[in-house]
Amino acid sequence: MKNDDILNEILESYSDTDYPEEFSSEFDIMECLSEQNGICTFLVRDHKGVGYIAKCFDKSLWKNLTGNDILTNLSHKGLPGYSGTYENDSMTIAVREYVEGDSLDRYATEHNLSQEEIVDICIQLCDILAYLHHREPPVIHRDIKPQNIIIRPDGSVVLIDFDIARLHKQENDTDTVFFGTRSYAPPEQYGFSQTDERTDIYSMGILLRWLLTGSTRENSNIKVYAPLAKIIKKCTGFSPKDRFSDVDQVRKALLRANPRSQRIRMSFLAICMAAVVGLLVYGGIRIYRYITYTPFTEGAIPAYMTDEERVKDAVSYMKNKYGTDMFDNDSDIAHVGDLRRAMIELYGLDRDYVYGINTDMPQENDAYFLPWGWEDEQNIDRDPIIYAAVKAHDASIVADWSSLKDDNGFYPGVRIAVAFAEKHGITEGVNKPLDLTLGDMALILANTDRVFEK
Repeated sequence: MKNDDILNEILESYSDTDYPEEFSSEFDIMECLSEQNGICTFLVRDHKGVGYIAKCFDKSLWKNLTGNDILTNLSHKGLPGYSGTYENDSMTIAVREYVEGDSLDRYATEHNLSQEEIVDICIQLCDILAYLHHREPPVIHRDIKPQNIIIRPDGSVVLIDFDIARLHKQENDTDTVFFGTRSYAPPEQYGFSQTDERTDIYSMGILLRWLLTGSTRENSNIKVYAPLAKIIKKCTGFSPKDRFSDVDQVRKALLRANPRSQRIRMSFLAICMAAVVGLLVYGGIRIYRYITYTPFTEGAIPAYMTDEERVKDAVSYMKNKYGTDMFDNDSDIAHVGDLRRAMIELYGLDRDYVYGINTDMPQENDAYFLPWGWEDEQNIDRDPIIYAAVKAHDASIVADWSSLKDDNGFYPGVRIAVAFAEKHGITEGVNKPLDLTLGDMALILANTDRVFEK
C-alpha cells in the first residue's frame, strides 16, 4: 500500500475531534511515514511551510510515555529539536524537528564508507550518547540502530526516535518490558537486569560491527582491523560488567584505533623524539656522516641525506621512472592495496597472481605472489613491502632458503628478503617496522630498483 493510501486510511479512521485541537490548528499532515503498535508517525507542515515530524500515540496502548518528556529537556546538535506536545483524552502528539538527511542504513548502502569515515560516525555518536548518559538522571536511548541515525548533508550525525528511551533509576533491578531491535539489543533488554548506559554501548558495538562487515553477527571469516575488533568485543560483552563502563572510554578507544589519529599521534611522538635525539647527537653528527653507509654509486643519490630527504627523493624517483603519482601523499598510511597496486601497475605483475590467496601449506610458493590473504584496507608493514619488492625483481632470491640455519618459523622467504635488503642497503632511511607511510613504501621500492640497476 502506498503512503498516500495509508495516510488516507489513517485520516479516515479518525475524526477531526480525535486530534488535539491546537495541533490541528497549527499543522497540516503531509505524509504518513509509519504506523505500528499504536504509533503513527507523520510528516507535518506548519502554516509557514516549515516541516516537522509528529508522533501520534494512542493513549489506550501508550499509558506511560517517556520519550515525550525526555525530549522536552534535551538540547544538542546531534538530537532533533523538540517543538511541542499536544494531547487530548485519546491521543498524545509529540512534534519535533524534521532532520534533513539519510538514515545510516541507506547512507552506508549508497556510500563505500572507509574505515576512517566509519570511526568518525561512531565518534560523533559517542558525543551524543555522552550528552545523554551524563545527564542527571542518565537518559538511555535503548534502540541504537542504523535506522535511528540520520546523516545530514554536511556529514554530521543525528540520533532520533526516543519512543522507548528511559531515565535510568538506580533503585530498579530490571526493566519490565522488552523493547528495541533484537539484533542490536543486549541481554538485559530481555529482562535479565535493568538497562543502563552500557545497554547503549552494547548496541553501539553491534552497530560498529555492522558498518565494518555488513552483518550484526560475528563472522570469523571476515577480518576486522584488530584495534576495532577489540572495541567491538569489549562493547558487546554478555554481562554489562564486561563492557566499557562509560561511552567516553569507547570514544577514546576509537580515537586510538583510527589510523588518522594514529598518524597524528605518531607524528607528534616522532617530533618529540627528533628534538631529543637532535640535542643528543648534534655533537657527533660529523662522525655519523663519516660512518654512514650508502649502497648507491656516486651521482645516483647523494651519500648523506636526512630520512625526510630520502623519502622525497624516492617519491620523485618513482614518479620520473614510472610516471606514477600514487606516492604523492607520502605521509598517508600505506595499505596492502597500495602495495598490490604498485606490483601490478609499476612492475607489470598479473593481477590474479598478485591477488591470489593460497590456503594450503606451504603458503610461500610459485603460484602466489603474496603468502598472506590480507584485505586491501589493512595497514602494511616494512617486511612485507621488502619481500614484495625483492620478489618482483628476482623471485629466485626469496625462493632460495639454503642460507637459513633451520626451516622453522613462518614465511622463510620473508626472512631471506629482509636479510638481502639489510645487506644491500634497501632499508636505508626506513626506521620503523610497522604502519609504514606511502613515502616509506616509495623509499623501499626505489632503493630496491637502484640495487638491481647496478
